Amino acid sequence: MKRLVLASLVALMTVSAVAAAPTSGVGVFLGQPTGLSFGKDISATNWLDFKAAWNFANAKDGFSIILQGNYELAFPGSFVIEGQDIVPFIGIGAEAAIGNDLPQVGLRIPFGLNYRFAKAPLELFLELGVGLYLFPSTSFMGSGGLGLRFRF
Repeated sequence: MKRLVLASLVALMTVSAVAAAPTSGVGVFLGQPTGLSFGKDISATNWLDFKAAWNFANAKDGFSIILQGNYELAFPGSFVIEGQDIVPFIGIGAEAAIGNDLPQVGLRIPFGLNYRFAKAPLELFLELGVGLYLFPSTSFMGSGGLGLRFRF
């Protein structure tokens, strides 16, 4: 009986915590590359960020599908303007580009600013990323754009 009560309390606290603060978001990323975005909070200062996008910028190689996955470290409270917390972040991640040629795989460093609206379940972020493709050959990469996510 004690275990049942304890398990019920833990379940109730977990559901309350999840309902109180959105921990995930889905949306779009507009820039280079343009595509879909998914974010997941690990904590208030640690996030996971994923993108599935397309790139039509390099006409010589045709198009490519780009997949990105990042771990991001946020610094809330370090950039507050008139009570609005605009959160800087930096991270490390991986990128895979699949196109007409061999797939490219590399490492990237994303950084930017994130703003979560207080009265709406929306998140707006500006991200720039630099990196290095490691396979099949070594070459530099860059990306950047503006994202909007619906938080749930």
